[in-house]
Amino acid sequence: MSEERLARIEAHIVIADLVHGYARAVRREAYEDIPALFAPGGTFEVRFGAADKAEFAVRQRFETPDALAAFLIEGRGRPHPVPLIHNLMIAVSGDTAEANALMVAAITGTDKEVRGEYHDRFVKQDGRWLFASRVYTVF
Repeated sequence: MSEERLARIEAHIVIADLVHGYARAVRREAYEDIPALFAPGGTFEVRFGAADKAEFAVRQRFETPDALAAFLIEGRGRPHPVPLIHNLMIAVSGDTAEANALMVAAITGTDKEVRGEYHDRFVKQDGRWLFASRVYTVF
């Protein structure tokens, strides 16, 4: 097996663990763990609209991982999503990657759920794969 192919396979595994690790942190309300999953300056945006169309409205945008964590920490103990990630597709290109996944999440303490789609960008820095950006579009 070529080194390039092995590196791509390893990247897929690590990136999948990163995506699922973010979901686990949200499930467990371990919001203080979230900034370590992002590259410095990494962003997170929540949109309404169609994930594959140019028409959308931005609901929330966090310009830094710390801003995202601070927002989530403020809501600790309140109803929150229990994210389940589906159909994760990853494309690696050197030290960058993109991924797409569907997310279904029951909201704790309610009979509601949210469904949507993630579009993620990743960067490998100092040997670690990290989120460069996450865009979640609510269906």
